[in-house]
Amino acid sequence: MQPTLVISTTTTTNITAAVDAITDSSFNQTLPGCPLMCGNLTVPYPFGIGLNSNCSIGPWFVINCVNTSNPPKPFLGSGNLEVLSISETQVRVRNIVSTRCYDNTGATTLDNVSSTWLGAYNVSPFTFSGSANKFTVVGCDDLGIISGSSQTQNVTSGCVSTCYDGSELLAIDGNCTGIGCCQTDIPKGLKVSGGSLSSFNNHTERKGLVPQEMEKGCVEGWEEAGLKRWGVMMV
Repeated sequence: MQPTLVISTTTTTNITAAVDAITDSSFNQTLPGCPLMCGNLTVPYPFGIGLNSNCSIGPWFVINCVNTSNPPKPFLGSGNLEVLSISETQVRVRNIVSTRCYDNTGATTLDNVSSTWLGAYNVSPFTFSGSANKFTVVGCDDLGIISGSSQTQNVTSGCVSTCYDGSELLAIDGNCTGIGCCQTDIPKGLKVSGGSLSSFNNHTERKGLVPQEMEKGCVEGWEEAGLKRWGVMMV
């Protein structure tokens, strides 16, 4: 499972033509002479492949196709957000995960805080999608906080994940209810967001959790460890 993030285009004056262009029958077409594919990604106009290629409607819609991997990877502009898919109204990108790891005494061994910036408030056409994203915390005795900014306000939200007697940290029927994982909505209109993790009891009340599994998740990465334990946060 890859943590992903959905960003939406807004119909500001600068991109009205772009939104019109990708909601009619011309979707999945490019400007003449411009490539349509970067690796496995289809890049339709108003997006365009190549820095300074003039294949997009503007700088915010440039897809930088990096050929150092096989297949090549597409990134949004000159930043580090890898693009996974493009639809008529949304762009899905790979998200950066905040991680807090601890040893069998509850002491913190790793604390990585993530943040994602979609551009200047009055310029960027992108916002975080409030309907397609969820702020999610997976862990035991973990408090996850999301903070961010829109063009008009600063917001903070979060949720708490607990577990008892070594219970598996998994969603029940696809829902995170607060035992092992928790979720909350993403505030609408955000262009900047960041996440952090903390604990109420320094993880001292958790039971039956294996330190080797924790080390595997912290060292090898959460995807390889199954994203089951130890305070993983994603959108």
